[in-house]
Amino acid sequence: SSGINAEWPLRPGDLIRKEKAVIRHNHRLNKHRNRTPLGERVIRKKQGIKRARSISKATDGDTPMDVDSKFVSKRVKPGRDVSGLRDEKQIKIAKILKKRGQTKMNQYGRAGEADRHIAAKLPKHLFSGKRGAGKTDRR
Repeated sequence: SSGINAEWPLRPGDLIRKEKAVIRHNHRLNKHRNRTPLGERVIRKKQGIKRARSISKATDGDTPMDVDSKFVSKRVKPGRDVSGLRDEKQIKIAKILKKRGQTKMNQYGRAGEADRHIAAKLPKHLFSGKRGAGKTDRR
């Protein structure tokens, strides 16, 4: 063909085939992106970059922070199992007593206070649609 574009005389299916080829090509390009993008913090963690604030705390921990700072560190509360106990000795005693109290329940294998279950007095699947008199109590 002399200087004439070989694609010019388009047949009916050529345009559709070309569009499908473009769609396939784009799909192959984007195939690996089938996940949610990672957040900045995750990326930084993978690269080993630490947060600026934690680094500054580690280096100059002896300098006091400004009072009007946005980030005021919260005091860590003791757990619920040790709240109200004075010292380590009391905590130790409380844990021993807790363990001792549990052994009886473990021996009998009974349901504890939190495992109790109130069964339905009239289970619907047994009583719905049944007649009340005589032998005709089933459908």
